[in-house]
Amino acid sequence: MQKIDADGVIGVRLKDWEITSCHRPILSNAAIERHAQELGFTVPEMIFGDNYLKVRHLPTQKELSLRALDALRLVETGPDSASVQVSIARDWSHSRRNLNDIAQVVKPFDWTFTTNYRGSINRLDFKPSSSKIDYERLKQREEILFYDENVLFEDDLGDNGTSQLSFKVRVMPSGFFILLRFFLRVDGVLFRIFDTRYYHQFGSDILIREVSSRQASFDEVKCLLPRKKPEDEDLSLLNNIQFVDSVISNSSVDCDAAVI
Repeated sequence: MQKIDADGVIGVRLKDWEITSCHRPILSNAAIERHAQELGFTVPEMIFGDNYLKVRHLPTQKELSLRALDALRLVETGPDSASVQVSIARDWSHSRRNLNDIAQVVKPFDWTFTTNYRGSINRLDFKPSSSKIDYERLKQREEILFYDENVLFEDDLGDNGTSQLSFKVRVMPSGFFILLRFFLRVDGVLFRIFDTRYYHQFGSDILIREVSSRQASFDEVKCLLPRKKPEDEDLSLLNNIQFVDSVISNSSVDCDAAVI
């Protein structure tokens, strides 16, 4: 195993795989305006456009990467694109239109930045598969050779919630596991979680991908807050992604796999 640590990029190289994660600052205002022009809508307040996770199989050069701008290209645009139609969406849009340069390119789009992004692939061909991630194996205690987590973009929706795309990666002697998560909280309206998980067991010839989507109303999650007394209510938990993840019921999972 070879560790990688240089110029904001960390990772490992082992078993014919190179797994790297890049940590860079938030994009400059000039870069934000340039990407807004390209995409045709106002990008999130905090966009880490130079951050990425890259997983490359060295013998075949097959590659998976996770990048903010690729994810934002999948945000819906057009007059019917706003997936959450509430008054605060109009307030948010009005406040953002005060930005001088970006205001010239803003067109209707999903103001929550909801994206079905599953990752960017090169030379990988995913097809429906009966193979599933072995979570019992992942629960076994094993040395962590490399771990990282990173945010690709985040926005507070004009103080009305949170929209965030992030990832976690874990590399063990037996293989690697990746979680890409889009999380949305619109206060008083809903919660939404889109998860994409990748798993590869070293020595096997496939990369497994599982995709799930979940949604619940704001009040449904609020009712599940732990209380010692009926009047007790720790609303801070509604800002805790791990708590929300634990109480929203699992949806069906779509599985596919790519041959390495």
